[in-house]
Parts: sequence; C-alpha cells; structure tokens
Amino acid sequence: MRPLRASLCVAAALAAAWFGARALRADPSPAAQASPAIAPIAPASPAAPAVAPVASDHVYTGCAESPDDVNPLTAASAVARRLVLARTHDGLLAADPATGDLVPAAAERFDVAADGGACTFTLRQGLRFADGSEVTLDDVLFPWELAQAGHLALGFVGEAMARVAGVERTGERALRVTFRDRHYAAVRIVGEAWLVVSRRFFVQRVAERAAPAAPPAVGSAEFAALLAQVRSECGPGTGPYRLDNAPAGQQDWRPRQDLLLRRNEHSWQRRADLQAWTFGGIRILFRDQAAATNELFAGALDWFSSQSLPTLLRARPELTADYRLLSYDHDALGVYRVVWNVRRGPLQDARVRRALARLFDVAALREGNEGLGAVAVAHCKPSAPECPKDLTPPRFDPEAARAELRAAGFDAAAGTPLRLVLLAPVGTEVLQRIADLFADACRQAGVELDLRQREFAAYVQEQQADEWDGLLALQSFRPWGDPWDLVHSQGTENFGGYRNAEVDRLADAARVEPDAEARARLWRAMHQLVFTDQPAALLVHPLASILLHRRIEGAIVGRRGLSVERARVAAERGK
Repeated sequence: MRPLRASLCVAAALAAAWFGARALRADPSPAAQASPAIAPIAPASPAAPAVAPVASDHVYTGCAESPDDVNPLTAASAVARRLVLARTHDGLLAADPATGDLVPAAAERFDVAADGGACTFTLRQGLRFADGSEVTLDDVLFPWELAQAGHLALGFVGEAMARVAGVERTGERALRVTFRDRHYAAVRIVGEAWLVVSRRFFVQRVAERAAPAAPPAVGSAEFAALLAQVRSECGPGTGPYRLDNAPAGQQDWRPRQDLLLRRNEHSWQRRADLQAWTFGGIRILFRDQAAATNELFAGALDWFSSQSLPTLLRARPELTADYRLLSYDHDALGVYRVVWNVRRGPLQDARVRRALARLFDVAALREGNEGLGAVAVAHCKPSAPECPKDLTPPRFDPEAARAELRAAGFDAAAGTPLRLVLLAPVGTEVLQRIADLFADACRQAGVELDLRQREFAAYVQEQQADEWDGLLALQSFRPWGDPWDLVHSQGTENFGGYRNAEVDRLADAARVEPDAEARARLWRAMHQLVFTDQPAALLVHPLASILLHRRIEGAIVGRRGLSVERARVAAERGK
C-alpha cells in the first residue's frame, strides 16, 4: 500500500500558493523545458520602477500551518518547501515564476549532453552561504553522498537523488550528473530539487548530538539517525533569506506562534538584481482559521489564503479597501478526485466505477464557488495539448447510476445494495461539500455509504490500512506535467492500485519522448483509456485564491503561482 506523499495536498496546497519562486533570465540551453500554457486568470504584472528601490524593513507576513521539519535534507511538507526553504536554499536550477522556463540558480550554467543522459552544472563564482562561508563542491555533493549511503530518509531533495545514477567532478566548480534513466524533464527535476546545503553545518550538528562520543562517519547509519533529529534548523543556504534558530542562539521559529526569515546579506540574487527581495524579512504566523481571519481583519497580514474568500468579501466588503482578490491557476494545482480502490471486489468492475461517476454533482459544487475552475476529465490541465478535447464529463444522474449498478449486480430494492466506504479528510469547505453532495446522491441511487471523515493524520493512517473503497483528495500535479505517478501501475500516487497494460505502455513511452508534440499524442491516448476505465472520479480543477494587501506592489502571478521576488512596499507603509 503506497503512503500519501507531500504532493497529495489537502489544505496546504492552496494556502501555500507557491510563493517566492525566483525570476531570472531564461537560459538559452535547449534543456530549458516549458510546459503547456495556462490560461491567464490574474492581472498582468506591474511594470518595474525605473530606479531600484532601497531595501525596506517591511516584514512580509501571512498565515500558514506550521512545518514539522525545515532540514533541507529531510523536509517533505509543502509549507517547508514553498514558504521556508524556497527562500533560504537555492537549487542548482530554478523555474522562472512568470514563464516556468528553467533558469540558473546556484549553478550559473547547465550544459545538457546531446543524448539527454547527463548534464554538467557549473556553480556560480564566489557563491556564499548566509553565514559568509564559501560554497564548495563538497557542499553540493553532500545530498548525493547521503543518498548513496542509503541510511537517511530524504525529503523532497530525494526527488533529485532518485534520478541520478552517478556524479563526476569535472572542475573546481563543475560536476557532471548522469541520469538513472531517460526522462524528458530529468534536468528540471534534478536541477530544481537538488538543494545546495552546508555540509560543515550539518556535520557539526551531528557531532554536537554525538558528544561526548566521537562523531560518526558521514556515510554511517549512526550519522543518518542523528542528522534526522535536526528538524528545527535549516542551516545557512544561498537563498535571499535565512532562518536563525540555533538552540543556543537566535530563536526565530517559535512553535505554535511564528517563524521569521531574515534577509541574507550574502545573497547572490541581490547582487545580481538590486530590485529583488527587498523585504526586510518574511514572517509566517501559525494560526487556526478563526485566528488567521482576525489577523486579517486587523490588517496585520500582507496575504491571506482561503477557499471561501468571495464569501468572506461579500460579508466584509470593507476589506476591499486594503486588499485585492487574486484567483489564479498554476502548474502544480491539480484536481479534486475520488480514487477507487480497485483491489476491493465491487470496484474491480469498471461498470460500477462508471456508475459511481454519475453521483458527483459537479455543477452544484461549482455553483457560487469562484475558487473552482474547469470541470475535470483527465489528469492534466484542460488547456494542455495532451488533454483530449472530445471527452464529456459523466452526467449527474442518480437514477441512471441506480440502473447501471443493478445491471452490475447491485440492487437496493432486491436487498443487494452496493456498500461503499469513502475516506475523506476534514479540512476545506470544498472537500466537505463534495462529501455532502455525494452522500445525498448515494441515498438517491440506493448506495449504502459509510462516510469516514478524518483529521489528516488519521486519514493517512487509514489510507495505508487499505480498508476503503473511495479516497477523496485534492491531488496536485507535477509542475513538469507528467501524470505517470497518478495512473501507471507502479505510480507512487496510484493509490487505488489501477492497472492497465496499455496505459502503462503509453505512460512509459511519453516519459522518454523528447518531442513535446509526440509526447502530447501519447498522453492523449493514455487519458482516453483512463477516462474509459474511470479508476478515479475526476471532479473539478481548483484555483488558488488569495487576498493581497494593497501596500504590496510588484507581485506577479505566473506559471509557478504568486511571486513576490520583485515586490516592494512604500517605505512609509512598512511595518
């Protein structure tokens, strides 16, 4: 049974909204891989001022859930990745927040082999960590060193390591990475997820924990066990901000209160672009929804995210004097879906799955909810070239579902109803609305539904126990667009155990196809088959919704969501 991964986002996916992506000049290399365009939803980016603004003391503030780990080697949560480490630690490469193009970050250049099987990354000259120490190749290779040892459970940095077969130093600042297998987005996946961390910092922290005994060797199981205990510190990175949280020093992460990122004065990004990252700091407040709303009413927040913002604004129209509403799509926003557990008897029958697809009233779900986008028919964006244009979503019709279930051997009137266990997370209004509408439709269709709504920790535990028929979730997409993990029989997020040999063949072929048009044709054929099989009921695509304070100027919405890299605030309005 596959565990839920960080990319299966419930409440955090929309709250995080992918803040803080980096904007640099696009790399001319052929490896700069773009994804299908997303239809513009948000206002166009404001023009940059003619004169570079002076760095302000303003602390950019918003609310989110608290991360449980900020160690860049082991952190896996969306909040840690998007709101903390994205600002403290650079990958070798990054995605331009407006276009999604692959651009240099800690590496000033990347040269892809002609066959796509390897890439040489060259570090920036004079790259320094936030503590002023120089970045070396030993630092860059530290995650790979740990991955090879195999004792540490890596976080999202493991996405990069899993695609690497070998690494070779080719110069004082250069390393050649050979990929484990062919994948059209291998350079992007490895480049973005390979964070540059301070080896010296973490070796020192492990030594402190081992004392008075001698520190264990870096590749040992003992080293990994002690390193995994370093959860409240991220160490110095090369990003525009830093988190100071040493046990005997500055404490900028206060549990259940807030986390403060301070400006990194050694940031290469600020030297390269005087208009980048001008905020004096970035603060995340840890509040429940009621307390976060009170912070909003008090004007203490620069950004506030919720799926019920239009409703809130209708109730409190005075908020529009200080805040503007942004609703937008981005590459990682996925789909609300119910995955069917095809390992369990009734759900093995595609007729049952197709009948159940008629019990989701998507029109009623979308009615009055501006935070929801297009109706879903495939595990991709509706505007993407790989999305089949001739697919019609199943029509909501409980009576038709009842008849189709009867034909499949389930008849409530005859005393043989379909009994269904739906596991759903407690969280957002949309998830609750989906559950309520489905429960009502089940009653109409004669389906006996056991609705099990759980807090997320219990939801994950029960999902792993595999005693469910349907799994309700907000599923995110890979930013590079590959649906393999969602539909392939070996996919890490194919939670229901769906298997179709032709779907597997098409998904495998698309992964190694370098031509975007040919890849889209393979995916279209794959999505057609998945639609017919209905291993999951795909409902609707979400939109990110955020209130942004009007004092914040220059923020942009692009392929990676809302970016405040070049945002600014008037000095007299800072706080």
